[in-house]
Formats: sequence, C-alpha cells, structure tokens
Amino acid sequence: MFINDVLFYSFSAILVLAALRVITARNPVHAALYLVLS
Repeated sequence: MFINDVLFYSFSAILVLAALRVITARNPVHAALYLVLS
C-alpha cells in the first residue's frame, strides 16, 4: 500500500506543477509541451 501512495502523490505533484507551468509559460511551445506532460 505504501508504494501506491508514493506513486499517486508523486504523479499528482507532477500533474499540478505541469498544469501551473501551462498557465505561466511565456513561450507557447513550452506551454504546449507542459500540456502534453499533464
């Protein structure tokens, strides 16, 4: 159960950070890459 929690929270953190970078990226190409990541 522990490894499932670690994977869930790490992927959740990556998703939230990528979503924030989509909003704050100045370069549209970088924003699109972060959107693909999320």
